[in-house]
Amino acid sequence: MIRKERGAVALEFLVLFPMIISLIYAAGVYGVLFSWQVRMQIAVDRATASVMSLDRNTADDPKAKAEELAQVSMNEIVPDFIGNAAGACEADESQVTCKLAVALMESGCGGNDSSSSVASPRQLGFFGGFPPMPSCLEATAKVAY
Repeated sequence: MIRKERGAVALEFLVLFPMIISLIYAAGVYGVLFSWQVRMQIAVDRATASVMSLDRNTADDPKAKAEELAQVSMNEIVPDFIGNAAGACEADESQVTCKLAVALMESGCGGNDSSSSVASPRQLGFFGGFPPMPSCLEATAKVAY
């Protein structure tokens, strides 16, 4: 009876090991993506929050000053993987909007040419298209001033 069961453990290992490794790989990839998303959202939140110190009554051109405050703050805290965040913040007469986008695939971020592109985890390793990922990470924050 023992003779018939020889190799059963090796066969189970052969079947289960690739699945376990792929699950660990997927957890790592999604962990990196969630980290990037959180860091981007924190950057745009802080950039828009920096405008709250603006006193519209003392500024000559509140719109330009609000945009300048947000852009300076954005340039100081933008995550490393974004690169240059020039033009990420825009102001109109009543609010400031800051946006960051990172294209993870060649298709980009829905026609948004201002997005930066990074090396996609999809291009790494031997798993091909696993795990499925979004084509773009975006973070947006608005604040009225």
